[in-house]
Amino acid sequence: MEFLKKHYEKLILSLVLLGLAAVAATLPMKVKQEKEREEQRKNDLINPTIKPFPPVDLSTNMAVLEKVKSPIHFDIAGKHNLFNPVQWQERPDKSWIKIQTGNEVGLAKLEVTGITPLQMVITFDEVVGTPPDVKYQFTMIRETDRSPKQQRALSLATPTSFGTLKAVQGPADNPTSFVLQLPDKSEVTVSKDKPFSKVIGYAADLYYEPAKWAKKGARKGDVVPMDNETYNIVAIDKDTVIFSAKSNGKQTQKKLAGSVAASNLNQK
Repeated sequence: MEFLKKHYEKLILSLVLLGLAAVAATLPMKVKQEKEREEQRKNDLINPTIKPFPPVDLSTNMAVLEKVKSPIHFDIAGKHNLFNPVQWQERPDKSWIKIQTGNEVGLAKLEVTGITPLQMVITFDEVVGTPPDVKYQFTMIRETDRSPKQQRALSLATPTSFGTLKAVQGPADNPTSFVLQLPDKSEVTVSKDKPFSKVIGYAADLYYEPAKWAKKGARKGDVVPMDNETYNIVAIDKDTVIFSAKSNGKQTQKKLAGSVAASNLNQK
């Protein structure tokens, strides 16, 4: 005890020095650890570790997308009248007709029931006068004209609006045949016993069911009124009538009823 009393200060100093030595011995390790932590912090700042977001729940969105792929179809062109009010058209007899498709009136309901050829016929009538002052009388019937019949006494080689008599075969007072040049410069032969004839046009018979009217012998240039439009006949051939709408000039072909394409409307 006496030793401790005399040397306790030294002992305490020794313990303190030992402690300092221990601290000094661990200090490099502490410094190293701190440097490593500092490097780690720098690395975390420069190259941070990014955690991915958790996946988003798109199930509701996908369900909506599937519905869009199969949209609800709204028929606004059907038989209902919400967007398509039905038109009723009054007839001349005060009855009413329901217009649903647009084909209940107009050219769709017009029928071409018949087409007749129209001819030009030239016949020799008689010798007028006596030789040498002799003329030859002819009758021309053009069924396409409003005044179809013309008669004219022609002298040889004398031009007229009827035509020009180019040649006379047989005796002057009793010829057998003639050569006529018509105003269109075509030449035809007319025999004493055989008139000249050729088809120069056609007339059409029409029937319009909605108004219950019929028109016989309609010609090119005739006007045909219907419920929704007025049409001009611009051409007729052996199986087709071409109409032109007065409002816009659109042309429509109607075939003769019973022909192969009679049910078709060809517009141009």
